[in-house]
Amino acid sequence: MSDPATDDAALIAAYRQGDDAALGTLIQRYQAQTYRLALGILASREEAEDATQEALMAMLSSLPRFRGDSRFSTWFYRLTLNTCLKRKQRRSRAPEEPLPEDARTIADSPGLRPDVQAGRNWLRYQVGRFLAALPDTHRLPIILRDALDLPASEIAGILDLSLPAVKARLLRGRRRLRAEIERYCQEAGLSGWRELLD
Repeated sequence: MSDPATDDAALIAAYRQGDDAALGTLIQRYQAQTYRLALGILASREEAEDATQEALMAMLSSLPRFRGDSRFSTWFYRLTLNTCLKRKQRRSRAPEEPLPEDARTIADSPGLRPDVQAGRNWLRYQVGRFLAALPDTHRLPIILRDALDLPASEIAGILDLSLPAVKARLLRGRRRLRAEIERYCQEAGLSGWRELLD
């Protein structure tokens, strides 16, 4: 199996030599993940779609200056992250919408009882609400890890943090999420919620 970083470097080199199809391949490779990252940060489908296009355009204009000091994916996700954070700052809406169902942090499990699956769908919605309320210091590492399935080492590069700092933020962020979910369920008198978190 080929290394995606090598493939990215080859595609960039081909594009710089005039192969526009290589750029198309590079965009296709990262478009869905860029949207998931934008959706996790902006919590709005429309905003995420616009931010994805903006990030792809920024990548296109900045690609000639990409030196390859880091992996292309690290560089591009950092560019996307900055694009989204700038959009978020400019946005005038104060309350954030909960994450839509397609920003999943819990995988569907075929064969589950319908009541457990319904509970997971409900929990997915609640997790989106609680995730949107976390400060960026905890929310961004969780989104990068869970929505994009990135290793902690790449998250460290994207966020310009040390590896221990990323691990600590992931741990603290997940603890805060779990505590909020537990508090909400207990206050609402819901039973069976511990099964949903496992």
